[in-house]
Amino acid sequence: MKVKFYTLGCKVNQYESQALQEEFSACGFTVTEELADIYVINSCSVTAKADSDSRRLVLKAKKENPKAKIAVCGCWPQLNADAAKKIGADYVVGQDRKQSLVDIIKGITAKPKDIWSLKINGFTNQRTFVKIQDGCNNFCSFCKVPFLRGGSISRPGNDVIKEIERLEIRHKEIVLCGVNLGAYGKDLLPETSLYDLLKTILHRNSLTRLRLSSLEPNSVDERIIGLFAHPKMCPHIHLPFQNGDNRVLKEMNKKETVEMYEQIAACLRKLNPKIAISCDIIVGFPGEDEASFNNTVNFLNKIKPMRTHIFTFSSREKTRFYGQKINPVKAKARFRHLKNITDSLAMEYKMAFLGKTLNLVVEEKKSGYLCGYTENYIKLHAKGEARPGEIITVQINKVDKDKAFGIIVEGKN
Repeated sequence: MKVKFYTLGCKVNQYESQALQEEFSACGFTVTEELADIYVINSCSVTAKADSDSRRLVLKAKKENPKAKIAVCGCWPQLNADAAKKIGADYVVGQDRKQSLVDIIKGITAKPKDIWSLKINGFTNQRTFVKIQDGCNNFCSFCKVPFLRGGSISRPGNDVIKEIERLEIRHKEIVLCGVNLGAYGKDLLPETSLYDLLKTILHRNSLTRLRLSSLEPNSVDERIIGLFAHPKMCPHIHLPFQNGDNRVLKEMNKKETVEMYEQIAACLRKLNPKIAISCDIIVGFPGEDEASFNNTVNFLNKIKPMRTHIFTFSSREKTRFYGQKINPVKAKARFRHLKNITDSLAMEYKMAFLGKTLNLVVEEKKSGYLCGYTENYIKLHAKGEARPGEIITVQINKVDKDKAFGIIVEGKN
């Protein structure tokens, strides 16, 4: 039987889809991009739009093949199982049972599987994700993730290392991902930390380069910052700041202050002035007034992130602000204002590398260009010849809004 996947959301979801595809293949199914007998929608529910996209993909799959079976798994059906059934899902599998999806579809009654039974041997991208943590204990007032994925749980370190051993043969860049990476190790016995795991991984001779997907700012201490001096550690960190006003941060139940954010950025740039700092920002949060919005604008102009993901506040079930209405016109205007500012800051960051060389992991060749990401997370298109997966040194000679362009200057690494 043929199985087709649609994956929404975060890097953790992308990792889990890869693991499920490998398990389907091992059980005799054929994973395809074409017409299929079974469609798996690995859903997301972090925003109202994610819910809508999950529903849309169910309907899209049913339209593509009305005779196919539809499986909806992951975060959306965790709290919205009835809604998934109502629009025609044949299998509704919440995040807490995602690891058993193949058994459920095969009709096998088996013992519940551990979440870490989902493993991968390869990845569709040349930069591979490795999931090391799941869940969150923070309960930010806007976020339903703790109700979808539960409390923080860490993957045993030896299991992480074994997976990296399998992957680093093919993949030059390892991206560690989780829902709250900074919580890694606190639930393990004996207790450990993200710093300890990173130190172990970075000491591997066969590792080429390592990246973190996202890290809560309150987890970034001097030891973590110090690791960015390691030559194998990508000089890029994504920090979900969410806002640049202390009053709003308190309403969000965030554990940080603007001053803490600014200190972290200053310490990182003291270590490496060209380090890439990307971030998340929410606009239209309940109670956000002109003063707090202006504080966020000033904060971004001070931090100068190289990339910013801007989200409009979305009312989520079980959270403190569920049902809270926002002014859509004002929120849209503030979104546009921040987008203009952050696009300009992103351009400013890329412009600093004109004429400089960076190292690119080749992911694909498109329209005559080798495409991929540099160590500092600039999307780069390069002229020249190389195979996917190779690391090439590129001199940047042009930048635009979304990417940079260059030519190979030292061949392949």
